[in-house]
Amino acid sequence: MSRKVAHNALWNVGGQVVSLGVGLVALPILLHALGAARLGVFTLALGLIGFSGLFDLGLSRALTQTVSSSLGQGRSRAQVAALVWRVIGMLAGFGMLWLVALWWAAPFLVDRLFSLSGEMARETIFGLRALALSIPFALAATGAMGTLEGLQQFRLLSLWRMPMSVLQFGLPVIVALIRPDIGWVIAALAVTRVVWMLLWLKQLHRLLPREPGISASRADLRHALHFGGWLSVSNLIGPLMVYADRFYLASVFPPATVAYYTVPFDTAFRATSLPQTAMNALFPALAETQARPEASTRLLALAIRAVVVVLLPAVLVVAVFAHSLLALWLNASFAGPATPVLQLLLLGIFLNSAAHLPYALLQAHGRSDLTAKLHLLELPVFAALLVAGVHRYGITGAALAWTLRVVLDTALLYFTSWWLHPPLRSVLARGAGLLCLACGAFLLVVYELHGQLQLVLTGILVAASAFAALRMLHLSRSNTHKKITP
Repeated sequence: MSRKVAHNALWNVGGQVVSLGVGLVALPILLHALGAARLGVFTLALGLIGFSGLFDLGLSRALTQTVSSSLGQGRSRAQVAALVWRVIGMLAGFGMLWLVALWWAAPFLVDRLFSLSGEMARETIFGLRALALSIPFALAATGAMGTLEGLQQFRLLSLWRMPMSVLQFGLPVIVALIRPDIGWVIAALAVTRVVWMLLWLKQLHRLLPREPGISASRADLRHALHFGGWLSVSNLIGPLMVYADRFYLASVFPPATVAYYTVPFDTAFRATSLPQTAMNALFPALAETQARPEASTRLLALAIRAVVVVLLPAVLVVAVFAHSLLALWLNASFAGPATPVLQLLLLGIFLNSAAHLPYALLQAHGRSDLTAKLHLLELPVFAALLVAGVHRYGITGAALAWTLRVVLDTALLYFTSWWLHPPLRSVLARGAGLLCLACGAFLLVVYELHGQLQLVLTGILVAASAFAALRMLHLSRSNTHKKITP
């Protein structure tokens, strides 16, 4: 099981690496073609796409959990297919409602939230309405992708994600070079969502076709709706806490200033989401093994160590060389205000990736209600931190507020998982301790040390993480060899 999850995780990471590389190439071109202000609006449109977890009411994740657990229990594939296709139809219907809502709200968002006027406002309204037209297609696509993850088709997903990532950024870049109108650039982004749907539905129909005469059971549908209902609370508040900072900043500062926050945030989130992407392969495996605590223990122990040894050196190196990297990638004037933002966000993104482990564990066991209640608890805390931080420190204060909220979220998720799953308490406690040590090392190196001492300790930590990763790989191969040796 661990080997299968590892292979799935590697395929997930491969797809994300291609997406990251395309984004790294595309953003400087978009900055040159559109300017900082329009690029800021484009990143806000990407933020709206990030709210797809809200639009699907948790049903795509519910499909992953339901398909994994049902097949793990030996349920008929025909029954599972009937449920899947019914839920995808429901998602497309919900998409029509969201289409109308965003189409109607676009002028209000542009005027009141983004504070835009004149030609920029007209372009943005056009782009948002084009994005609205793509919502039903995007929701059907998320349902199909959630099902494919439940079937653990991560190789298929990654192989197709690679060319689609090129299209997702490449088409807006081509449009921006031909016509630097942010409305048409966002419309090009919307077109890629339609292509995504056609692709994923075709793959799903090939692997899980609906058989005539078989309908979804009411019990299965109720379970999916109950799971998705609570998850929709998380999917409302989760993306809100991830993306609300940029929208709040847009209401306070001009788009060019917001870009100093959104560009490093989006880039760091994509770059350091590689372990998080790998952890997506863990969710269906945990759902499949929920009745076998010993298997879940091995998976969690491996995943927690993997997050630390893979992600800590990455965020540490980028944080130490943040100014130089931003200046090389974009320009020196952009790097100045963006560097402290990036350094703070990197710590939060590191913890956010680690928090996906207990989050996946709780939801794999059907407790989406607990993750939703934790998010409800965190929302007012984050709102207070965001307003106070921006008032006192500007865009750097927004990064500080976001990172402090992630610290709280990680602590609550680990404690809740520890409390709910006694057989897993030991591995969760060790994992939390390891995360504390990693965060302490990050803070020491980035904020307390300077010059050669900073570089030396960074090198030591990177080397230690590499050694630990190689040792984990060696032990994994040794265990696999023992299992297959007669």
